[in-house]
Amino acid sequence: MNSSERWTQFYNVLGLASLPRRADILRRQFLNHRFDRRSPIPALPDLTLNRIYDYEVVLPPRRFLMQPGVQTIDGILFLVSLALSLRVRSVFEIGTYTGLTTWALARNLPEASVDTLDIPEGATPCWKLDIDDVHRAAADNLLYERLPGGSGISQHWQDSALFDFAPYHGQVDLVYIDGAHSEEYVRSDTTHAMEMISSAGAIVWDDYWRLSPGVVTVLHQLSPKLHLLRVPGTRLVVHFGKKSEQEERL
Repeated sequence: MNSSERWTQFYNVLGLASLPRRADILRRQFLNHRFDRRSPIPALPDLTLNRIYDYEVVLPPRRFLMQPGVQTIDGILFLVSLALSLRVRSVFEIGTYTGLTTWALARNLPEASVDTLDIPEGATPCWKLDIDDVHRAAADNLLYERLPGGSGISQHWQDSALFDFAPYHGQVDLVYIDGAHSEEYVRSDTTHAMEMISSAGAIVWDDYWRLSPGVVTVLHQLSPKLHLLRVPGTRLVVHFGKKSEQEERL
């Protein structure tokens, strides 16, 4: 054993080797907490949150939840529970990626139609994708085609900046925005979502956090005129159609 190996063993025995990793975890937790604390978007009230979570949810196998870039367990629980609480009959997802969230919604909402949209693999986007360039969907790697219970899904392959959303105007009970996170795409996708949402529906945005400035910028600009709510324990933000009636029904 050489000198370097002896020092490594010594640090491992004392438990010092993991200190930098632990410090980094604490630093990131602090920054995330500070972001939430300074956010102009209020948190979803506990009473409403508890009512939403009062549903049984079927989750995918754990190995699919461990893939980078997919929705978290808490995020999936909220999305599906929200859909169940609103008794949605139609879902439109912008940003398919692996199809994990698509499957979770279809699996738990067997009577609902689920449309999902993503830019075709290899296509040149209209605007910049930022970090999403590494999270592109691939037609041969969609989880909802490999897992049981993924029926009722309609896959659309087109840039969301070019897609014709007109047939869905006023018809969608749950719009989920998790496409490209650049400001141009978030703003465009949000505009289309506002046109698609039904009067009794909801819009959910993903990746509202300190490392997605495009999402943060657009939602902070919207927050003074559009009632938005953060979902505690997730990176999700929700807007209810006809807010007062919707929250009362929940």
